[in-house]
Amino acid sequence: MTAGTVPAPVAAVVINPAKPAATSEVRRVLGGALHAAGYRTVWLETSARETGAIQARLAVASGARLVVAAGGDGTVRTVAAGLAGTGVDMGIMPLGTANLAARNLGLPLRRYTELARIAASGRAAPTDLLWVRTEAGGHAAGIAEPPQGWARPTLGGEHACLVVAGIGFDAGLVASTRPALKERLSWGAYGLAALENLGQRRLNLVLRIASGPASAAAPEAHAAAPASPQVPRTERMLARTLLIANGGRLPAGVTLLPDARLDDGLLDVAAIDTLYGLWGWASLARQVLPPRPASYSTGGAAQVLLRRGREVTVWLEQPVAVEVDGDLVAPTRGIRVRVQPGALRVRCPA
Repeated sequence: MTAGTVPAPVAAVVINPAKPAATSEVRRVLGGALHAAGYRTVWLETSARETGAIQARLAVASGARLVVAAGGDGTVRTVAAGLAGTGVDMGIMPLGTANLAARNLGLPLRRYTELARIAASGRAAPTDLLWVRTEAGGHAAGIAEPPQGWARPTLGGEHACLVVAGIGFDAGLVASTRPALKERLSWGAYGLAALENLGQRRLNLVLRIASGPASAAAPEAHAAAPASPQVPRTERMLARTLLIANGGRLPAGVTLLPDARLDDGLLDVAAIDTLYGLWGWASLARQVLPPRPASYSTGGAAQVLLRRGREVTVWLEQPVAVEVDGDLVAPTRGIRVRVQPGALRVRCPA
């Protein structure tokens, strides 16, 4: 670099080396796209103990203008935790199985050249981040601690979440999905795990949702007349699974929550219950399977209760495991989820 030359901005790539897709070819393609966009690239690998948040924070502290999360949803959500509120752009190179964040952001899965171009020079879009806090609750029947251990809080006492936190059937499905099958069948492994969990017991829970003011995504809509605080809504219910979501797209073309958006400052909640055994599950499948987005009936063998708010608290009769973007959190009897509107600037297709 000659005197007076402005140094190129730094892009840090936080990559999970354990992912089979984290090949030298993928690294070459991503590095090439970042170089073509004018960046100097620094590579930071994750480990079982440091899964991305610390690496992201170090990159920001070192002056990185862009941080790319290259890995599965676990890597993406922990890198997001490290970038929340910093204003530093985030790119995503999805190398996992479900790739929930990438699906909900409209990224072209497995097209690595295009993914690298978007990460290097795509449009930065404001994106919400969820924060999940749980209470210690003991043992959950039917769900053993995973070999890698329960997921630890990402920052402080909370778990970062980009797409969905789920309890009941949803967490059981994640717990039952075998890593070897994921490598062979990709997201099809989740389908096999779903069959194993159809007989899982119903949850007895109390749900409280605080609505709060209108979304922070459009503050001008209520700047002149601030909304009055709303009384939280509390309901007792039975459900097979409870989803607290930022986005509604799942693998296999399923859009479970068609109105959920990653930029509306709101949590979308779905309490899903089925009756009459397999008949209830079949009824639910008819309502959610593609090609159309999910469209729910108000009664019958499958019942789905939809709610929205800014903060969700759940109390459970018995301890249950929780999944946060595919990572299992230790069993709990209490869950609190809040949304941080516009916490991230994520690069998306133009």
